[in-house]
Amino acid sequence: MANVHPYLAFNNTKEALSYYEEVFGVTNVSRMPVSAEQAEQFGVSKEQAADMTMHSQFSVLGATIMAADNFQQVELNYDAVSILLDLNSEDEEAMKEADVFWALVEKSDTVKVNMPFEEQFWGGKMGDFTDKYGVRWLLHAQPYSKIAEMLNADK
Repeated sequence: MANVHPYLAFNNTKEALSYYEEVFGVTNVSRMPVSAEQAEQFGVSKEQAADMTMHSQFSVLGATIMAADNFQQVELNYDAVSILLDLNSEDEEAMKEADVFWALVEKSDTVKVNMPFEEQFWGGKMGDFTDKYGVRWLLHAQPYSKIAEMLNADK
């Protein structure tokens, strides 16, 4: 089975990682800078290379997100993609973590809340926000035991 991990590009991933640590409380942050030996390959000085990011990753609510610097130098635009963090609403600990996460998001003046994290008509809880980089995040919680019931009902 394959795993899917969002892989984001930033103009300054090192800065973005600090932002996500501060605003989202992300954990397990690792960052691989561009090495001095690779600097020429990327057309930067050895001094610049140390601040550039070849690869990084972090965890948010147990999900792994990966990122690197925008080496293609294209205009970054995240309008067509959202990152959905989906949780089992029957998992009390996961829901506590989601509430703490949402509280961090709400208190940041660098986040635009598009929809509050609250109960929805379909029986789940969902919130939607856009971070300062334009990345849209969806926080969703649903009872996983009901998913199996719904899938079996269609048979």
